[in-house]
Amino acid sequence: MIWESRAFNSRAYRIAWYALNLYFGVIFRWKVEGRELVPWDGPIIIASNHIALIDPPFVGTSAPREIAFMAKKDLFNYGPLRALITIYNAFPIRRGGWDSQAFKMAGEKLKQNLAVGVFPEGTRSKTEDFLEPKPGIGLLVRQYKVPVVPCYVQGTNRRWWELLSRKHALICRFGRPITTAEIESFPADKNGYMGLSRLIMERIAGLKEKSR
Repeated sequence: MIWESRAFNSRAYRIAWYALNLYFGVIFRWKVEGRELVPWDGPIIIASNHIALIDPPFVGTSAPREIAFMAKKDLFNYGPLRALITIYNAFPIRRGGWDSQAFKMAGEKLKQNLAVGVFPEGTRSKTEDFLEPKPGIGLLVRQYKVPVVPCYVQGTNRRWWELLSRKHALICRFGRPITTAEIESFPADKNGYMGLSRLIMERIAGLKEKSR
């Protein structure tokens, strides 16, 4: 059972996970598919499309293990918010360029056997259409060579009253991990990083197709 496993390192995270599972399950039409495809332990990266601010807690609640999300640096400028998201493993990344500190922090989280959550598009698309992925995600994956679990979210960008009506479902769908062997097939250069980023988005897009 999840609560008997080593899926959670933090008591605070475990409590929030159960509370949000109850919240999403009771209030909304919430569907999680492919949860069994997410390894319960060991370092992994979970890569998801990004359409709403609620996506990190939504994906974190849907996954069967503790996740450390990369979050835009601006969120850490506000003391109370910084304290809250830091408790739940978030760490800052500077958008628009190379951020060696964020990549180093991601490596430290992976060494702690946590899952690291990333959004390959780099920012919210706000629609069901995908944005071009950033090469930095491919670089991160190629550098640490851990399995990547693709994840597709749907419905989180809807208005609250639409979701409360339960006419529309909140969906989180996980796919089969991209293996270390697949990752190592890409060269460790700019073209390889971009190709790997696009492969990840293709796997996420494949999960979207299953909704049709």
